[in-house]
Amino acid sequence: MSRQRVAVVGAGRMGHGIALTYALAGHPVRLTDADDAILESSSERIATALDTLVQGGRITETEADAALDNISRADEIESAVADADFVTEAVAEDLAIKQAVFAELDSHAPPDALLATNTSGLSIDDIADPVENEARVLGTHWFNPPHIVPLVEIVKGTATSNRAVETVRDLLASADKTPVVVQKDIPGFIGNRIQAAMSYEAFSLLARGVATPEDIDRAVKAGFGFRLPILGIFEKMDQSGLHIHHEVEKQLMGELDRGRDPNPVITELLEEGHRGTETGKGIYDWTDVDLERETRDRDRALLSMLDLYESAVDDSPPANYDRT
Repeated sequence: MSRQRVAVVGAGRMGHGIALTYALAGHPVRLTDADDAILESSSERIATALDTLVQGGRITETEADAALDNISRADEIESAVADADFVTEAVAEDLAIKQAVFAELDSHAPPDALLATNTSGLSIDDIADPVENEARVLGTHWFNPPHIVPLVEIVKGTATSNRAVETVRDLLASADKTPVVVQKDIPGFIGNRIQAAMSYEAFSLLARGVATPEDIDRAVKAGFGFRLPILGIFEKMDQSGLHIHHEVEKQLMGELDRGRDPNPVITELLEEGHRGTETGKGIYDWTDVDLERETRDRDRALLSMLDLYESAVDDSPPANYDRT
């Protein structure tokens, strides 16, 4: 794909990794953030990510230097997006904030630039509301860390054009991502809906004293999670036999937790001030953990998984889907 001028609005946890991904693919990227401190610190975070990629053998020092040369920074949205072909918003998961950003994008980005939001589950239609031409707005939902995890969900709003979807699919493919198209703008899209259903049941098992957090995590990582990069949910069902899965569902569905509100275990932890690593405690106690080292070790392990994914996984389905 030809070089596209990319702008990323929001340089925090996701934005800096998204910018890095496009820069590694050879696209010039302009990064901006309303918070000067976050924008400034993005340089260090990008450098750390590049070092991990180099140490993991994914890129060379020369490629890392080229990626850095592709990234520039702007103090304001107006200058960041003025000549962009494609803009990705990666600000806080707050509808009002995102709508305010998209109002600015509509005013300052070129009228033919495509505008994407990295929302985890907010409505694309709602986010696109301030934009006059909603056909150019779509979702690109990345997964953390974005410069390593292959999947990006392309989410169509009601007015999103097919041209926008195909253009962004090609752009993501040029950055070695695995794009999937979410045809309907539903809360949580694909990945987060499945992940939320799994985590809710995991919290239920924890609350009922069925197992410790450590053993629940081990069961996921060493069991079905071990297979998932090779066998997706439907591939696994077909290979095991739908009749077997049907019998399991008959016995199990009435036992699964079907709460309609956020899991009370999370609510209780939040009320106690425990938010996870940022406060030192969540499900686990992170007080004495070197979080920078933990993140580096996590990313190196994920890079090993990425090598396996690229060498062993065929993105195409094993057979045509046929429900006739």
